[in-house]
Amino acid sequence: MSDNHHVNYKKIYFWLLGLLVVSVAGPFIGIGWVTLVTAFGIALIKANLVIQNFMHLRWEKQLAKWVLLSSLILMALFVAGVAPDVMNHEGNNWENLAAQAAVERGIGDDHGEGGEAPDGGTAVVAAEPGVFNPGGQYNLICALCHGTAGDGTGVGGAAFDPSPANFTDPVFWETRDDESIKTAIRDGGPAVGVSANMAPWGALFDDAQLDEMVEYVKTFRPQGQ
Repeated sequence: MSDNHHVNYKKIYFWLLGLLVVSVAGPFIGIGWVTLVTAFGIALIKANLVIQNFMHLRWEKQLAKWVLLSSLILMALFVAGVAPDVMNHEGNNWENLAAQAAVERGIGDDHGEGGEAPDGGTAVVAAEPGVFNPGGQYNLICALCHGTAGDGTGVGGAAFDPSPANFTDPVFWETRDDESIKTAIRDGGPAVGVSANMAPWGALFDDAQLDEMVEYVKTFRPQGQ
């Protein structure tokens, strides 16, 4: 910045001090228009001094350019730094266990018709564009608390009391039917007398999609239940 940006704070201080004396003395003269001039006029002068020398609005455009440029650089550095981790399931010192579990378990298409993998598991089948994928929706909104394996061990529900439902527990299925599960997904936990931590998701799905979500949850049900 050039030299004319230098601020003489001592000079400004004495200016403000002198204006304060004038604004206090003005009303003692007893003339109405003098009082108004000293009150409002001096207030405007003080405001202008503060704006010009302390709020730095005269340099706003130059500062804005540097702030914007710095923000873009920091954002680029952030994206470059986290992108490798986001795009992979593991790194030098970390592993995304939830993502690995989902891959190992396999996510079938919207009808659960995934093919059989060479190791006997379920192969991952990509959903067709525009086709509702209940498995994908489960992993997007439910797995955080209920876990990708449906066992209620998702990291998002670790601090909840009571804990998120364990769909692999036979006891769970002794008191649940299709309609109660559908109601819980649509209207939230309190609608079926369970935890208020279970949020309602009905705004995201139509009735047929809710039925598909129920069928997907039932894939965690132990055999014979």
